[in-house]
Amino acid sequence: MKKLFLTFLLALVAVTSQAQLRGNSVQFEYDTYYQYYFENREFDYKVASPLHSSTINEMALTPTVGLSFFDGRNVNHRLTLGIDVRKSMGSGRGGRYLDEVTAHYDGHLALKDGSRFEGIIGIFPRHFCEGEYGQAFFSDSTLFADRNLEGTLLKYRSHKFYAELGADWMGQKDSLRKERFMIISALQWRPADWFQLGFAGTFYHYAGSIVAPGVVDNNLINPYVRFDLAKATPLNELSFKLGLMGTYQWDRKREESQTIKAGFEGVFKARFKSLSVTNTFFSGEGFQYLYENKDLGGYKYGRNLYFGNRFYGYSLYDFAELAWTPRLGRCLSLALKARFHFCEQGYIGNTQTLSFIFDLDRLRHPSWGAGRIGQPKPRKTPIYLSL
Repeated sequence: MKKLFLTFLLALVAVTSQAQLRGNSVQFEYDTYYQYYFENREFDYKVASPLHSSTINEMALTPTVGLSFFDGRNVNHRLTLGIDVRKSMGSGRGGRYLDEVTAHYDGHLALKDGSRFEGIIGIFPRHFCEGEYGQAFFSDSTLFADRNLEGTLLKYRSHKFYAELGADWMGQKDSLRKERFMIISALQWRPADWFQLGFAGTFYHYAGSIVAPGVVDNNLINPYVRFDLAKATPLNELSFKLGLMGTYQWDRKREESQTIKAGFEGVFKARFKSLSVTNTFFSGEGFQYLYENKDLGGYKYGRNLYFGNRFYGYSLYDFAELAWTPRLGRCLSLALKARFHFCEQGYIGNTQTLSFIFDLDRLRHPSWGAGRIGQPKPRKTPIYLSL
């Protein structure tokens, strides 16, 4: 892997140096994305909590290299190769280091009406997604553990509208490995500064392996409306998000028909500068009812089928969050959060999280970064690639 990475790097240097000598627009690209994630869980052992007291303490580093060029005034192409290195603190020499290789094409297109389109294909960071997927979809620990998407992501943004559609190929069928893929989608429309309509959805196909055949569907949708009343107050944000949730699940080998469950989620958030208070309330029919079930090979579905916060398996769940997110710079972000969890049984425990991110690309390309729709700098004359 090191030889492949170095070979690709040397080839890029050679190509871009020749391109610059000939006066065209090919540029050498490089980026470094670093994340540290700490989560401490404290739950009452006397309560039947789906999570137990434990500590997650991990870091991840993703260096990438590549090349980019403008094709005319409105199109930007970028091709990159990187490695994702992840380490769990305290795991010793046996801990996991090289997680996987990242390699993707990223194309930006600025349209005449001012809207923008982006298409990404390959293996790329999950944080390229800009949709709003709450804790019912992906827990914080899941987002850190499964850092990359393997597939495609299409994104479109206009002045008041944003949409994305992606596909993540998560498993290729063999004797033990199951065939798995997920479709993700999100929409946001803001007709007024204080009002927004939105949607988030995941459509997950969890098929069988050779020794454990069968198919399980797990689909989740969340249409919502948000009211932002901050302009009438001294606060930077004062919002109310109200949404419906629906899940469609079907273990086709064991259930005669699909199971449809519904729920409601409300999110209140108030923020003043770097301090914020958030309260999330969920009421539903228990969205993770197959969690403890097993496939035909005897393996528990568990985290292979559900990626959201485990408390969304309850019919009633509420958590209050206190957060400090100071602004450290364009490429640095820090988030310190304390959450207090409640369910039908009352207070069941708390978690504390610390997240630190260094993203070099946000500094190098503040308006046209990798995986973020931006506006390219206008050029006086078109520039064409000529190698």
